[in-house]
Amino acid sequence: MSKKPEKIYDSDPTEDTSWMLTYGDIITLLMIFFVLLFSTSKVSQEKFDQVAQSINESLNRPGPDPKTDAPDTLSPLAEAQKILEKLIKDQGLEKQMTTKLTKRGLMIELSSNSFFDSGSAVVRASMYKTLRDLSGVIQNLPRNDYRVEIEGHTDNVPIRTARFPSNWELSALRSINVLHIFEESGLPKDRITATAFAETKPKVSNTNSQGVNLPMNQAKNRRVVVFIKNVEGA
Repeated sequence: MSKKPEKIYDSDPTEDTSWMLTYGDIITLLMIFFVLLFSTSKVSQEKFDQVAQSINESLNRPGPDPKTDAPDTLSPLAEAQKILEKLIKDQGLEKQMTTKLTKRGLMIELSSNSFFDSGSAVVRASMYKTLRDLSGVIQNLPRNDYRVEIEGHTDNVPIRTARFPSNWELSALRSINVLHIFEESGLPKDRITATAFAETKPKVSNTNSQGVNLPMNQAKNRRVVVFIKNVEGA
């Protein structure tokens, strides 16, 4: 007589499994709850795309460009330079007069070859109007914020005359005569000074390495510099 196989149980047959029915009911109720919740909420794809695009633009927006986002207004000295550059162009003075805006202020360089005769400190009559126009631009600057320093410079060629014993006297009188024209044009005395440097501060070397004079360089060194300086940086 064959023996019947014993029944194998995964768990104790005597264990109470009624709790599984309750657990299954809870899971079913939760599923129904989330299905209802999803079905009652409608997500607008258009609004979602708009929000996503807005966030993306905010994250990828470039910083301010100093060239394009800079204020349109110019500083008084920059505005003065702009006016002077137009004056230079209108009067064809590109070779006689140049401007440069520096940290210290606005520098206007006058070529002595154009404003004075050789060995003379008398301003040429043809350049009076240019200096008066320059004085007018300076007078439009805030009175208490800027002052004007006029510097006379020469090349290395010595001068010995009764009127000019040296380049010191020549450079000094040239700067003083420019000052007088500014003063006559209405620029207040307390805003202008004149100084002389003779040949001590050349822009470029007057000679080559062999000590031979370079006429083109010497011409660049013969100049009067009008320096409009900020009082705070003076």
